[in-house]
Amino acid sequence: MATKLHGVLNLSRINKNFITINSKGEKIIYIDVVPNKGGEDQYGNTHALTMFDRDAGRSIYLANLKPQEFGGTAPAAPANLDDLPF
Repeated sequence: MATKLHGVLNLSRINKNFITINSKGEKIIYIDVVPNKGGEDQYGNTHALTMFDRDAGRSIYLANLKPQEFGGTAPAAPANLDDLPF
């Protein structure tokens, strides 16, 4: 089993001035994933997703992230499919 960071990105916080075009012609933004200063919060969030505003000299908060387990093995199938209730 592995762990990933899971969260919701608030797109309305991204100013269009921060969107850049890379060498492939794709629209991108530069982001940082940083651990919470106080550790895990009451909702289980351990990290924040931010972007840096050079002009203002500050980070802009975009999202909270929390660890979530994923992967591993699939649950075993029942030995006899005829025993299923549907």
